[in-house]
Amino acid sequence: MFDKLEKEFLLLVYHLHENQILQMEFLSSLIVVITVLYVVYFGLKKKKIRECFAVHKYEKEPENNIERFKLYFEAPLLSGNGIAMWRVYASIPLAIITVIFYKETVVSSILLQFYVFLFVTDALDGAVARSLNNVTQIGKSLDPLADKFLDLIILGIVCLFSNNNFFILVAFLICIIDIAGQNLRAKTTNPAANWVGKTKTVFKVITIYVVSLNRFELYLDYIGGTLLIVSLVFTFGSFWLKIKDRIF
Repeated sequence: MFDKLEKEFLLLVYHLHENQILQMEFLSSLIVVITVLYVVYFGLKKKKIRECFAVHKYEKEPENNIERFKLYFEAPLLSGNGIAMWRVYASIPLAIITVIFYKETVVSSILLQFYVFLFVTDALDGAVARSLNNVTQIGKSLDPLADKFLDLIILGIVCLFSNNNFFILVAFLICIIDIAGQNLRAKTTNPAANWVGKTKTVFKVITIYVVSLNRFELYLDYIGGTLLIVSLVFTFGSFWLKIKDRIF
């Protein structure tokens, strides 16, 4: 197995060296990530940048899900909760466009930059809320919910396009467990994502990208399968911690 992983890794390096579109895709994604993380870790320390963002004000925590969702959609777009909602607003339109243009490598590479930006806003929304002293219980619940709107949909799409039944099965299990965990989240003592949940999200994002390389006829079955299994393990671990919180 390790020999096959090594061969696939060398194949990936070769494609990265030879394919200019893949090179530009990787470089532009790196620029997007660095830019957003710069704002998160350095930019928000500057008053002028903080003033670009807004506070989400509301009178009380919602008592039911309908009121909770109404409050989500009322969040200013540049508030912490509003930035989390970007992932919700964009998920379905991006999914539709992705399905249509998946095999168009140039278009799919451009679409990837939108996904990368939205994924990395997972760090931005919390940083904005903390910098403006606007951390709320509703925001702690919204952040992981918004992640699932984005990453579960695109995970399903790239695994379906992989034509690999194992990938499809594992992606289905991840989606089911993640959705079940989200339903438990509001009933736990702390709805915010823990380190297991954050690690799970990071692995899912890496997995999504690796599996999506089939757009370039680059099928990394062993690397992709390994990443999917790791993502599944962390997904189950996150789910178990929520159950444990409710039981104990």
